[in-house]
Amino acid sequence: MHYLLIYELVPDYVTRRAPLRADHLRHAWAANERGEMVLGGILTDPVDRAVIMFQGDSPDAARRFAEQDPYVRNGLVARWEVRQWVTVAGDHPATPVRPEDVA
Repeated sequence: MHYLLIYELVPDYVTRRAPLRADHLRHAWAANERGEMVLGGILTDPVDRAVIMFQGDSPDAARRFAEQDPYVRNGLVARWEVRQWVTVAGDHPATPVRPEDVA
């Protein structure tokens, strides 16, 4: 299954992130190396949210990631949530659905 960790960033996120960025990225790459995190990054124009995609049997890895993330712990994230993402098409969908499978 896939899960999206969605961060709502504080208004001054870009100016405050520099001293925490290396620790945040180490945290992200470690989650990727464990096979939990697939992709992550910020949304732009405006820079107000970030989205991180996880894979696994439960949302636990995504929740743990947020709880331990230096950005969250240091107030750069105003709010976060984890949502299950039912992926059905593309290179690696968790629940592939082909057109011939739809009645």
